[in-house]
Amino acid sequence: MSTHTESLTKQVFTFVSKLYEHGVDDVVISPGSRSTPLAIACERHPHIKTWIHPDERSAAFFALGIIKANQNPVAIICTSGTAASNYTPAVSEAYISKLPLIVVTSDRPHELRNIGAPQAINQVNMFQNFTKFQIDMPLADESEGTINTININMIKAEKHFVGPQRGPVHFNFPFREPLLPDVKLRRYLSSKRKIETKYQKSIDFTNVQNYIEKPRGVVVVGDTQGQDLSQILTYSAIHNIPVLADPLSNLRGLNHPNVIATYDALFKGGLSIEPQFIIRVGQPVVSKQLNNWLKEVKCPQILVQNNDTPDAFPKVPTISVELSPNDFFRQAQDVTPTQNKNWLKKWQAMEKEARALIETHIEEEADEGAAVGSLLKKMTSKDTVFVGNSMPIRDVDTFNIDSKAEIAANRGANGIDGVVSTALGMSVYRKVTLIIGDISFFHDMNGLIMSKAYDLDITIICLNNNGGGIFNYLPQKEEAPEHFEKLFGTPLNLDFQHVAHLFELGYEKFENVSDYKRQTLPQFGSYLYEIMTNRQENTETHRELFGKMKGIQYVNSLR
Repeated sequence: MSTHTESLTKQVFTFVSKLYEHGVDDVVISPGSRSTPLAIACERHPHIKTWIHPDERSAAFFALGIIKANQNPVAIICTSGTAASNYTPAVSEAYISKLPLIVVTSDRPHELRNIGAPQAINQVNMFQNFTKFQIDMPLADESEGTINTININMIKAEKHFVGPQRGPVHFNFPFREPLLPDVKLRRYLSSKRKIETKYQKSIDFTNVQNYIEKPRGVVVVGDTQGQDLSQILTYSAIHNIPVLADPLSNLRGLNHPNVIATYDALFKGGLSIEPQFIIRVGQPVVSKQLNNWLKEVKCPQILVQNNDTPDAFPKVPTISVELSPNDFFRQAQDVTPTQNKNWLKKWQAMEKEARALIETHIEEEADEGAAVGSLLKKMTSKDTVFVGNSMPIRDVDTFNIDSKAEIAANRGANGIDGVVSTALGMSVYRKVTLIIGDISFFHDMNGLIMSKAYDLDITIICLNNNGGGIFNYLPQKEEAPEHFEKLFGTPLNLDFQHVAHLFELGYEKFENVSDYKRQTLPQFGSYLYEIMTNRQENTETHRELFGKMKGIQYVNSLR
């Protein structure tokens, strides 16, 4: 055995062992020659599950889905060149969503860089806008420094795997040939796990208390990445505070009387309100109307995020607190505000009326909102509904009143790419139903290979309005009608039945939403349900619903 082979083996086996030590159970590998050492090291590790995906862009989103399902860091590995470039969309999503994606790119050795060698691009710091930490690793050699570099840089990277500094990291590994490690050197593969220490932080509540002692408060909860939110509900019950719960907060299915699910429709109907304080929790919410209100309202806003770089959108908060929601609201319970039960009762009265209108819409209409609402009613607490961006997530915001299912989405960069792959990544650990539009589905059809290759069950609801339905709500529809269809509507005119056959999915097509409402969803297997809808009719029925919200009692008098 050559000295090079042993040094290479020791380097990659040690690195992969460190990944496992710091919580990595799953590694998604895209095949390539230069990544051979890392791929074999992962395959040889006794406790790491490897997933092989030939499309790097979809592979990275598949890894994000696994992270969303179990909240553990996941590594992705690829060869050199443009393979690494295809990771960029998912890395940017991971950065904004604060997901611990460990990007491991293989590279040409330094002597082959910038001289025109094949499959060599500048990979050093290539994700610098979207990573919390990055390092160009040394070539494997006999020096102890090679292993020390792994140990010290893993210490630097691990703080981004959990906690307030969570986010993607990048290791770039240059490798010289020969690339095959010695699989017999198992002594370099370790199966130990790091012991995590848990702690509870506290803050001086003096400044916060001055703002939340008043009677008319509102709590707004966005996506909190699966964190425990029970203390929010306890706080709201003690102090008669309404909780405006984004669908990604997953509070709506708890049937708590203080949770308000219809705020988006109420604001679209003209709700006018000026509370005395607002507590914002988690990431920014989906609802544009709620964000616009948060931007314009004059009262103090307290932002609570377990994040070292707080999200200022849509308005810079009066106070930003780096705490988990439960840690914050456990301490907030001791603050005694002036009681005003009538404030909460008015919110609850509006919620009741708005729910009735939405329920009627789901029952009587045949638009995409009714399809989404009908689907959510069929879901149980064992289901996860992954939601595509553009119209599907907005319809879930409006029509998810109290579904028991877990709701998930890629709402960091809000892209339509990688949605199928992320949903399939979640299906590794969850029972997943995907709601997606036709353009977003087309954008990530390659991702379906993982369902076929690994027998992953997923139910896909494709709302096919033959184009970009969300653009119908924008001024371009009325102000530039001669250019609208070509530039914005973008009809694809595709029959997705052929996609289902290619990837061996069960398939059924519904010519209208009414027929789909009667469909019983499968309990296992992979299916594609294509529902044909009309963009223009969908826009009109949505606007009719929001118009009815204007008649709700208290809408223009809640103070």
